[in-house]
Amino acid sequence: MQRVILIVDDNDINRLNLRLLLKDDYQVVEAGDTEQADDALLGHRVDLIVLDLALPPEPDNPEIGMRYLEDLRKEGTDIPVVVITGHDERKLATRARKAGALDFFAKPFDPDEVRGTIDAAMQARQQQLREQEMERLLDHRMGQELLGDSAQMKALRDMIGQVAMAPSSVLVRGETGSGKELVARLLHARSTRSAGPFIAVNCAAMDAGLLESELFGHEKGAYAAAGTRHLGWFERASGGTLFLDEVSGLPAGVQGKLLRVLESGEFSRLGSEAVLRSDVRLICSTREPLEKMVESGAFRDDLYYRINVVNINVPPLREHTEDIEHLAEHFLERKALLCNKTVQRFSPAAMQQLCNYTWPGNVRELENVIERAVVLAASPVIEAIPSLEGPRIRQEREDLIASWLDRLPEDGVNAEQLMDEMERRLVETALLRSSQIKARAGRWLGFGERAKDKMRYLCDKHGILLGGDEG
Repeated sequence: MQRVILIVDDNDINRLNLRLLLKDDYQVVEAGDTEQADDALLGHRVDLIVLDLALPPEPDNPEIGMRYLEDLRKEGTDIPVVVITGHDERKLATRARKAGALDFFAKPFDPDEVRGTIDAAMQARQQQLREQEMERLLDHRMGQELLGDSAQMKALRDMIGQVAMAPSSVLVRGETGSGKELVARLLHARSTRSAGPFIAVNCAAMDAGLLESELFGHEKGAYAAAGTRHLGWFERASGGTLFLDEVSGLPAGVQGKLLRVLESGEFSRLGSEAVLRSDVRLICSTREPLEKMVESGAFRDDLYYRINVVNINVPPLREHTEDIEHLAEHFLERKALLCNKTVQRFSPAAMQQLCNYTWPGNVRELENVIERAVVLAASPVIEAIPSLEGPRIRQEREDLIASWLDRLPEDGVNAEQLMDEMERRLVETALLRSSQIKARAGRWLGFGERAKDKMRYLCDKHGILLGGDEG
């Protein structure tokens, strides 16, 4: 999204000069008095206000602008303000800073001074927004949002609303990256336990001994490496929610101890016989079919029935592709802010790539792909998603090479001649696919930044002549 500056000045010439100076890098909104300024703030998302202190109805009285600045701060508006002062108003500018103005510049305008002041103020604003976003992400662990207007996502949000206040155990099912932990966090946030702790454990990432110790704790000396007493997750999560991610990875021995806690609320630390109690709500997740694991004996049936009181299914992204555009724009805005990049939107072709991809890694993969695209973006518009082109291009190359190999003579080949021929055909194929534009053809062949120069060299090498625009 392009950053927006609101210029509040009753002088038409001043506003025109400022607009011409800033329009290439910012969207400029204008107001001639405080009333128009209020209307502009209601109608636009403003990133910076440039405020002339001398405004109607008393254009010679700088107190009008000063009072407006003070009113903005009293109302809680945190938009940064740069004030415009006259030659003899430096003391007034100092007052304005104390009232909340970020900076000032003087009349008559020095274009370099104006740009420097406004650019610095905007950078400070962006840093402020990044810090706020980082705090929000830390507080919400990458956001407490389930985005999407599809029927599947609406049904999921409705289900969370119905289940959150109940004390029952919940089993969240879904593929990797579909948002199972986010569902668990929303269940906790909307429950009567929201003021208590939320602790998430990946059961598949630990061996049996460590997992048992982390779940139930241990006493000093319980085993060789136990140098101090350690409180387990059941103790630390008491009064809140314990989320066991990929519960199918629980070792058999730990399954039995977990069942005991769920049935009685009691457990003991390793190395101790003292019985402790814990009041936790258990939420589990799985990507594996637990029913088949129960049939094979890999998962206890009594534990399965205990954790499977309420079932919540998180749909894979390929089943609600109509949400991809909304999710992509949300991630783009967030990642651009966090990466300090002025990336504003996707081109239609890039969005089409996102919508056509199957997303085996679901929403997490989408988020990671967009972060990579933002980091590598060299302009405000993401024109293409290279990481999504790779598998398709590799497959096309493999199919092309395989078709050539099928036609090779059985009595042997001239390897050097064959490689040269394959290279020439690849170049011709790339040019044909790319409307004879060398740079585009080179990118299709994976040459990256060297695409055009590399293609020029190969065309000269193989005597390939191009007609029309060479790109």
